[in-house]
Amino acid sequence: MIKKILVTGASRGIGKAIALMLADKGHSVVGTSRFINKLPAPLKNHPFLQFVEMDVNDPSSVKKGVEAAVGILGGIDVLVNNAGISHIGPFEEMPEDQGRAIMETDFFGAAAVIRAVLPHMRAARSGLIVNVTSLAGQIGVPYQTYYCASKFALEGLSEALRLELYSQNIRVAIVEPGDIKTDIGDHRLLCDAAIPEYRPGFTAACEAIDHSMGRAGPPEDVARVVLDVVNARNPRVRYIAGKGAASTALLMRLLPKRLVERLVRRHYGS
Repeated sequence: MIKKILVTGASRGIGKAIALMLADKGHSVVGTSRFINKLPAPLKNHPFLQFVEMDVNDPSSVKKGVEAAVGILGGIDVLVNNAGISHIGPFEEMPEDQGRAIMETDFFGAAAVIRAVLPHMRAARSGLIVNVTSLAGQIGVPYQTYYCASKFALEGLSEALRLELYSQNIRVAIVEPGDIKTDIGDHRLLCDAAIPEYRPGFTAACEAIDHSMGRAGPPEDVARVVLDVVNARNPRVRYIAGKGAASTALLMRLLPKRLVERLVRRHYGS
């Protein structure tokens, strides 16, 4: 069944892979970007993919973007909430405006798009909301405190909203990528460690992250999982995506919390 799908943050990385894969399967897709005049050719020229301008941090931009998408698609069957930013740095030294920027984009931005889309789904008496979070929404990662906090928050919102909307035939699912090879690191907010006590741990964490990115899978790994969710008759609450992510998630569930914490500290050199 062909579906009308809105994908946020679709101009690069995971969002781009999701939008292209869904469009390649014949779904009618509208992607969002803050800079639609800078889209690469594969996104501009796809017969089943169009773009609208949207900044998830701006309520008026979200409203206009959703209305424009509805005008193009004739409704919205599926929302894929993917837009987000990341950061790295010691929590104590991170400027407050950077921390707020992470929460505004990764949590409140996603919530704003959901709120704008819900009236259209309720009018159609059906819908699916897919929130792309992270394995960092299940376990804390050193020097990515606000990123983890935003993903934990979005997972909590997703689980509660799933129950709240069930009787309206609107489903909510979470997709948790592990390490994925994208350029998100080139755009992340950075706060270097000036306090001496943080420098060894911060340096080790940066090296661990770079090493993990070198072995990470492509964003299409996440896109395939999102496609499975879109095609599912009754999507479950949580899906894992990415190379090695399933085994990591299994260990997180089976091992005692203290042992998981020890493994994370060892991995990141904390």
